[in-house]
Amino acid sequence: MKLNQWFELLSVDESVADVLREFLPLIETHIDRILDVLYTRLRACSASAPAFRSDEALVRARRSQKEHWLKHVFAGNFDDNYLEAARRIGRTHHQLGVDLRLYMGAYAIVLNELTRIVEEVIPGGKDARLRYLEAVTNVVFTDMGLATYGYYDTMLSHVEEMAHQLNMSLARAGEYRDNETGEHIVRMSRMCEAVALSYGKDARWAEMLRVASPLHDVGKIGVPDSILLKPGRLTSDELVVMRQHPEIGGDIIPEHPAEVIGMARRIALTHHEKWDGTGYPVGLRGSEIPLEGRIAAICDVYDALISRRPYKPAWSTEEALGHILSNSGTHFDPDVVRSFLACLPRIDEIQRLHADMEGAGTRLEMGPVCC
Repeated sequence: MKLNQWFELLSVDESVADVLREFLPLIETHIDRILDVLYTRLRACSASAPAFRSDEALVRARRSQKEHWLKHVFAGNFDDNYLEAARRIGRTHHQLGVDLRLYMGAYAIVLNELTRIVEEVIPGGKDARLRYLEAVTNVVFTDMGLATYGYYDTMLSHVEEMAHQLNMSLARAGEYRDNETGEHIVRMSRMCEAVALSYGKDARWAEMLRVASPLHDVGKIGVPDSILLKPGRLTSDELVVMRQHPEIGGDIIPEHPAEVIGMARRIALTHHEKWDGTGYPVGLRGSEIPLEGRIAAICDVYDALISRRPYKPAWSTEEALGHILSNSGTHFDPDVVRSFLACLPRIDEIQRLHADMEGAGTRLEMGPVCC
């Protein structure tokens, strides 16, 4: 939810800001009392005390909180700096390991103490106090919501990074048994992202493709070593077994409602399909092949062509591009080919940044000649 939508939901408008500014001088005089109560409780609680074990950490946290309240929350100053400050507080609390439930409880402590102060110091009778308490309650919940968003955003970033690392580990397991190098899946996935952006897909879709595409050959885990590591060309029977790896990949990657997992499964199943319908395992034709499979196909082939393998030397860039162009409309989607060519500078940069180490992929006794 965008900040202005949140403000609309909680009825935080200029009139609320005016009320906060009106009573700020009174609250400012008593702000240290609120902080005293809050941090005394935090240090006394066994769950939150470790975050404030040192006096220095306590002073730093208290100073930062005081500045945030007086500069933004109780001052009715909700600009972009406030938005970033609230999110930063959430991120910091997550990184410190502060339990989110305690974090929310801290807001209750603040509101309780603030209510006592309001009863004592705000003149004008009950109506004036209620007017201020309504305003401050709304902005405190806004502040809590934004900070909680920052807290969860940080947590999800860590989870996503862990999931990506596990994904790459599984992808490397498939590559490790073949003659590919670990850098192949890095190059291939980043090329897929570049081509997707060149094709006109949005950044989120392209990023999902980068995360999903390393699993394109995970099905090779299920191919027998006698075939996968055969040093020469495969027989027709062996080729039938080898060509089962997309379906094995589809079995390994579960059907799941998560978009990125669904995309990874589709890539594993379709990256050997061809535009003219002569590919495998199903023989899909044209747009029957998911776009992610069509993009993965061209990036996988291009990287294989310009890389040295036990069974072949590396092709030149010109030779590889000639192969891509000559197979546009047969193996490859012509629109994807055009998008690939349009982002060649980025493709070249990826190849340079993630080049194989000298000697990688040179197990001369291994590696089938496979399509």
